[in-house]
Amino acid sequence: MKGALVTLLLLLATTSAQVPISDVPRETKLRLVEIINQDRAQAGLSPVEYSQELSRLADEHCNEMVREGYTNHWNRAGWKPYLRYAAAGLSAYTSENISAVWETSFATDKTNVWGNILYAHRSFLAEKPPNDGHRRSILDPRNMLAGIGIAYNNHGMRLIEVFATKNAELEPLALRASLRDHLRIRGRIRDAGLTLLSISVYYEPLPKPMTVNELRGTSAYSLPEEEGRERPILPPGVLYADGVAGTIEVDPRGVFSAPLVFWKGQPGVYTVAVWLRRGRERAFIGALTPIVVDSR
Repeated sequence: MKGALVTLLLLLATTSAQVPISDVPRETKLRLVEIINQDRAQAGLSPVEYSQELSRLADEHCNEMVREGYTNHWNRAGWKPYLRYAAAGLSAYTSENISAVWETSFATDKTNVWGNILYAHRSFLAEKPPNDGHRRSILDPRNMLAGIGIAYNNHGMRLIEVFATKNAELEPLALRASLRDHLRIRGRIRDAGLTLLSISVYYEPLPKPMTVNELRGTSAYSLPEEEGRERPILPPGVLYADGVAGTIEVDPRGVFSAPLVFWKGQPGVYTVAVWLRRGRERAFIGALTPIVVDSR
């Protein structure tokens, strides 16, 4: 889910006046999703469905970026994309492409705006391995939904393509919790052909507000390196190689349940990721949701 920050055009972006941000018609976003699906069809992939909710959330971030004069996956509150989307109640696994146009005099007519949108998308798709994170997001075969965020004024434009997959349904968890809370992860695998391999709980420190200069100094985002992991319960008398019997209950219908352990023992963001696999294919995240945990 790594997405490198792309700047399509950087001329000059200094202004002391607050410039109104233009609304973008839904038809423009649907037009871009249609092109995305044409690209996916050429790669032999199924289409993605336009998501009004993802688009609304992407618009909010685009608006903040234009208003504050930065381009980044983090927002001013220091929230990564998966935390921003979870705050709206989404538990899908998402990947986010961002593009920016900076100009001293950006033409806001429909023709120029669409031309810049199309140029950004084609730039994403033209990436070459191994530096092709945006391209891989567009052509990920597991993607089900797409949201489009766009904001612009006469000093530039921001575009977001956000893709989501949800191969597992998670019961809602509160966005905020305490270290003393005893919670369980509950959900259901949506496809009978998938196997639940494990549930990771990633840890990172609590987010802090970021200045525009700090935002300009960061680029790609990823899940944290610190990780706790729960595995399915094995039959009686059978243990994993490390001597553990497992903690995830999984029934034949794909319904699962596991304890949510704040294993780090300190405040922070604990992100739950459900790992799935089809046959011998590579494992992937089927659902994701972060929880902000304090010491109350």
